[in-house]
Amino acid sequence: MLTQLMIMKGFHPMVFLVVFGLIIFGYVADSRCPDVPVGSNADDGTNSSSDYPNSYKWYPFAGAGYGPAYDAMTLCGYDFARDIISIPSAERNSMLMKSSYDLSPDVTMNTVLMISQNEGMSRFAGTPVSPAPTMQADNPNHPLIGMGYNCSAIDCKEVDVFIRSVPNGTRDNHITENIQDLRLGFEGIFDILGGANWEVNFQVMNNKINNITMNLVNKTILQGMIDAGELDIFGVHGTTFDEIVPLMKKTNHTKIYTAEIKSQTADFLMSFDVGELAGGPVGVAMGADYTQTYFEQVNDAASKALLIAGTAGGDNIKADRGRKSAFFEIGLPFTEKLNVNLAGRNDSYSDSAGSNFSPQITFAYKPIDWIMLRGTYSEGFRAAAYDDLYGNASESFPYAVDVKGCQAGIVTCSRRQYRIINTGNKNLKPEYSTSYTFGVVMSPLPTLTIQVGFWHTDFTNLISTNTLQRELNAEAAGQPNDCVRKANGTLDYCTIERNNFEGVEAEGIDFDVSYIIETDNMGRFDIGLNAAKYTKYISQRFSDSPKIEYQGELGLPDLRMNPHLYWGKGDWSAALTGYYMSAQEQEIAGTKYNIGSHFEMGLQVGYQLPWNASLTVGAVNLSNEDPEINGDVYGFEPWDFSLYDSRGRVVYFRYDQSL
Repeated sequence: MLTQLMIMKGFHPMVFLVVFGLIIFGYVADSRCPDVPVGSNADDGTNSSSDYPNSYKWYPFAGAGYGPAYDAMTLCGYDFARDIISIPSAERNSMLMKSSYDLSPDVTMNTVLMISQNEGMSRFAGTPVSPAPTMQADNPNHPLIGMGYNCSAIDCKEVDVFIRSVPNGTRDNHITENIQDLRLGFEGIFDILGGANWEVNFQVMNNKINNITMNLVNKTILQGMIDAGELDIFGVHGTTFDEIVPLMKKTNHTKIYTAEIKSQTADFLMSFDVGELAGGPVGVAMGADYTQTYFEQVNDAASKALLIAGTAGGDNIKADRGRKSAFFEIGLPFTEKLNVNLAGRNDSYSDSAGSNFSPQITFAYKPIDWIMLRGTYSEGFRAAAYDDLYGNASESFPYAVDVKGCQAGIVTCSRRQYRIINTGNKNLKPEYSTSYTFGVVMSPLPTLTIQVGFWHTDFTNLISTNTLQRELNAEAAGQPNDCVRKANGTLDYCTIERNNFEGVEAEGIDFDVSYIIETDNMGRFDIGLNAAKYTKYISQRFSDSPKIEYQGELGLPDLRMNPHLYWGKGDWSAALTGYYMSAQEQEIAGTKYNIGSHFEMGLQVGYQLPWNASLTVGAVNLSNEDPEINGDVYGFEPWDFSLYDSRGRVVYFRYDQSL
């Protein structure tokens, strides 16, 4: 159940051989590691040890063309997917209360109170200890002793021990989030400017998160026990799995992380008419708001000191931020055919985000009754969120191809797990954007509407993260990257940090069509299709990085479509919907990886009850379509969870009651 392998330091990785009395060192799996996973379909009862469930011996370089020495290298793999709950279980309990009260004929008070508690639990296999602990040449539990070598007569060298702490138990992660949100507002009409609508709102919100992760490993304690000869990890002296479990559990650590966000907001909005143009009254809306937020996160001392495997630590943070904003919008109906809107917003932050004014102009022009041309130009501004700035550092092992290692012959050119450190970045700058759109809306028939639109957005200092594969691609191309290698050339880790990308250019085309059929006896039908096509997505990470086009690659499908058929008659309604995602393809280190297109459907039927209530029953993913399973691309999680819903068919029932 304890899985490990080792590599001798200071040598190019080669297998253990004895040639004229010399020892040549390399990757070697624990001799007790089964040839196939215990309990799997391939298990014929002849495996070497039942102490290794989900473990199996494999040959990472076999057939790669590096020679017989590499072909014979062995690792002890672990089928950790059998131990995980990658989609967290969740329980959500919430209460919402709303009220409105007329204080006078012209003033109404509105109150909204929401209290919620969310709990989640996820599970991962025993902690992979990284960086690997070491075992000195004179250690009484040195693995070469178990292989028949006399380490008192020869220099057995220091080894790295690659170990997953299966005896310590699975890493169970429990999250509890408590939210309290109170909003109090007043709205009414001023008897000025022909009647001005106004509203004032106040909001107080508290959000507290408690995160506990069990069965992590204290690396300092583990290394100390190895150095003291307390851990016979390789069973050199016949130590059984049951005997090593209580010793390994001495290294257990429970990580405790808490975070709290508090905010107070006040805003004012007023709208009125200031005159009239040929197309109608000139409407004005204006307002202001102020928000003060406080953020605090606390990590346990050992995690903060980077002593714990399975987490990358994290700072203890206290921060606060104030934001003052003012905004306006003016509607200018120059004629019945031409309408122009002018808007602007100024945001001023109390921290390094500074201040910025963002303008916007939109127009709509109808040259003839059934055609409308429309477009927008706007500028955007976004300050980094607390999670971007202070996101707690974490360690994970996603799949990727080590392109540089592949080119150097150090590793195979296949996708494997590599260590990454995910973290926030307190030096982030604000993000700026400029966008424009242009489109046409056509209604050649009263029941037919067709919309086509083009959009383009340029980002500067885009707040985002790179993927591990893109980091490794950049490293292999000699471009700026955040990857670190060991002395022997193998990859140690890459840091995936929130960063300001130099520039991102994105554009696409949107299409929407809807056709209504009214019948006397069969009800009303609405048949339609919505589609979105990426025509460009170009990213430049740093000023000296190249511009790379990504649309259509893994994780960024360039076409999505949503067909629908809606029906209604009397108190009955039904909806049949579809969801289509195009195929994706990407070449990495000379190998093309492909993911096919995906389509699923949903069905919903509703009925309006006589007592102002409704019943709805339906199913998401009606035909229970799974995403394409491709372990070569995604590893043990065989599809992209950010694109595809892993739940399959979900049947639901809903009752709504209006009071």
